[in-house]
Amino acid sequence: MIDLPKNEHTFDFNEIGEMTGNKYEGKFTVYCILNLGLRHALEVERSRLQRDMMNPTVGLSNISFLLSNLRVRIINGPAWWDESNSGATILDDNIMRVLLDKVLEAEDIWKKKLEDSKKKSEEQ
Repeated sequence: MIDLPKNEHTFDFNEIGEMTGNKYEGKFTVYCILNLGLRHALEVERSRLQRDMMNPTVGLSNISFLLSNLRVRIINGPAWWDESNSGATILDDNIMRVLLDKVLEAEDIWKKKLEDSKKKSEEQ
């Protein structure tokens, strides 16, 4: 049996907001892979953000995807994250996009570790 990598990833965040010039920094800890319960929570949050609209706009779908992923995947973040209602009140779109990229990158890192573990197991 292969040992699965730890399902949490911590990274440093240090970005400047394009609109406000505010500095956003701190450490985030995120889930790398979502289990069934977390995937359910993600879909519930995304549906809640779209208000179950029959025909959401592309913009609404994109915002819902971004916010729901960040809200479900982020385990811990800096004070500014909590104070911004998990990003909802941040004026700098670039901060949210960069943060989402880093959060989703954790899954790629986890999958790479899993592949390395599989190879190591096969070599033994």
